[in-house]
Amino acid sequence: MDAITRRPPPRIEADPQVDRGALIDLRHVGAVLRRRWMILCAAMVAAIAVAAAAYLVAEPRYLATAQVALERTAERVINVDSVVPTTDPDSAAVDTEVQALRSPELIGRVVDRLHLDRDPAFNKVAVPGQAAPAQPDLIGRQRAIGTLLGGLTAKRDGLSYAISVSFEGSTPVQAAQIANAIVDDYVSGQAGSKADATLRARKFLEQRLQQLRTQVLDAERAVADYRSAHNLFAVSNASTVTQQELSGLSTQLAQAKAENAAAQARLSAARAQLRGGRSGEELGDSLDSPVVSQLRSQRAEVAREVAALEKRYGPRHPDLVRAQSQLRVADQAIAAEVQRIVSNVSIQANIASQRAASLAGSVAQSQGKLASDNEASVRLGELERNAESSRTLYQAFLDRYRQTVAQSGLERSDSYIVSRARVPSAPSSPNKLIYAAMAVVGGLGIGVLFVVLLQLLERGLETSDAIENTLALPTLASIPDANTLPGYRKSGPPAPPAELLLKRPQSTFAEAFRTLRTSIQFAEASKPIRVVAITSSVPGEGKTTTAMGLARAVAAAGGKVLLIDVDARRRASSRQFTDNVTLGLDEVLAGTATLEQAIVKDSLSDACLLPQRLDSKGISLAESPRLAQLIEQVRERYDLVILDTPPVLPVDEARVIASMADGVVFLVRWRRTPSKAASVALRRLYDVHAEMLGAVLTLVDVREQERAGYEGGGNFMKAYRHYYAD
Repeated sequence: MDAITRRPPPRIEADPQVDRGALIDLRHVGAVLRRRWMILCAAMVAAIAVAAAAYLVAEPRYLATAQVALERTAERVINVDSVVPTTDPDSAAVDTEVQALRSPELIGRVVDRLHLDRDPAFNKVAVPGQAAPAQPDLIGRQRAIGTLLGGLTAKRDGLSYAISVSFEGSTPVQAAQIANAIVDDYVSGQAGSKADATLRARKFLEQRLQQLRTQVLDAERAVADYRSAHNLFAVSNASTVTQQELSGLSTQLAQAKAENAAAQARLSAARAQLRGGRSGEELGDSLDSPVVSQLRSQRAEVAREVAALEKRYGPRHPDLVRAQSQLRVADQAIAAEVQRIVSNVSIQANIASQRAASLAGSVAQSQGKLASDNEASVRLGELERNAESSRTLYQAFLDRYRQTVAQSGLERSDSYIVSRARVPSAPSSPNKLIYAAMAVVGGLGIGVLFVVLLQLLERGLETSDAIENTLALPTLASIPDANTLPGYRKSGPPAPPAELLLKRPQSTFAEAFRTLRTSIQFAEASKPIRVVAITSSVPGEGKTTTAMGLARAVAAAGGKVLLIDVDARRRASSRQFTDNVTLGLDEVLAGTATLEQAIVKDSLSDACLLPQRLDSKGISLAESPRLAQLIEQVRERYDLVILDTPPVLPVDEARVIASMADGVVFLVRWRRTPSKAASVALRRLYDVHAEMLGAVLTLVDVREQERAGYEGGGNFMKAYRHYYAD
């Protein structure tokens, strides 16, 4: 087999945005469940048995449901505000009422009403048929409340204003009775609480009205006493007596001043005329005087008569003299009357002046009295405001008291009963479907828990993905356990595993070694692969069978192959190839025999073996410096040299031998090799710079792999089974 120059395979870069660790491999989960199906079935059977037993011993329970709803519109007989206002319910109000239906106070009233504290079903220490105790049993009452709350359910029906109240009891009649008692007491309790609130408000208002009435009387009496003490009697709401008096005096004073001015003006005019030598007849008073007007009329007649007589008679005529004498008498009379009028004007002017002066004094006196009254009015205003506020408060309380009295007896509950609980005809529990569901869920849960625990406790590797993730090695091949192959399960394999490759060349077992041969041929390495070391972490991994099978597979393909048994402790290859070995590896390394003398040819194939004598005393081949020379010598003669080495962890020499090979094939027994042991062995091999080609899963249980559906080929076994002749 010629060496092949290999190129590294292209690597597929993972998407950095995808967290591979957070992904769940559903196929792997399904494979684990299929593998552990017996545990799942056992857990299911146990859960079903437990659920059936629990169902048979469970006490029948009966569920009764009543329904109440909140009033959305309140009935109003009289248009007054109630003591307890009624508001439109909202979502929070409905949730609050749900909690109110479960309040211990309400449940306590139901317990007292139905005497549940004397019922053994609610109070375990109660004796059936026992008379009521003389003293209330508070502890028994609390037990009954707790038991009733344990069976009570109150919940809102969707987004409606309806609330369902359910109670689950041991007897159907009692369950319905308790549910109805709860809704009855709830609805009646709301009306009763409103009536109590109204009664409390009425008593409070009565007491407060008595106090306010006394306050109003005291305040009004204080106002009246203060008015009387300070003479602050009010003529109207706008003015007092002093203000009214001052207003009248001011008006009279203004009028008196006007009259005085007019009188003084007439007096001045009259005096001015008299001083001018005039008779004063031109005065307005003279002109307006009827006496003066009559005298002037008489004088005019006498003057006309004198004028007529002067034309007719002479100056001495008696009639003329008499007429002239009458004219003088008339002038004297007019002058006398005018003088009297002027005197009267003077008198009236003096009177007007005196009256104006008197009124001015009265106004000044009233103004002084008004200033004094204004100072007293400040305190009076305060007293009046206090009295008014007391009257307002008293009137408000009086109106509210009348409204409270008017609405007494009109209180209504804020909720109503939609439907009453009916006596249930069948028990609500135990429910077969619920118990069955619990059995299925519980069985699956327990089964999955056991499966998870077993998976966590399992330390072996069973898939190529697990090998790559744990050991960072590619999987070269999966060697099945011949006893688990479909054709050999009943009668067993027709030949030992090392010979089965040649006797059944078309079998699955033989194909696995051909796969290993091809994987090694095209494995990624730093130099051409001529020497391959077969090793493992612990004993019992199938190293000898794998090494012999690989050697015969290479020989069957026409390649020159040499298998060297370098396990100085067990010499398994030497035992299986030949029984009598006289010359072996020890003699070649010691120089007492040539390589051609020690090599043994396989009787079943063209493979060659460099064995060890079974009675050899050597325990460390790596100590001989000629081993490396021997490997270099056979490298040129054979297409492939296979080194059957001891396990790495028990025997340190395996690492030295592995470092001499061109590549190392690391064996991992399916589900048996602990991942920690494999990791430690790999770390030791890397310490000596061994060239790791990959890992091989050995002794794979094909039947289990097929049932579990792992990706190593088991899930495709049915599809390509006809390709093999097992």
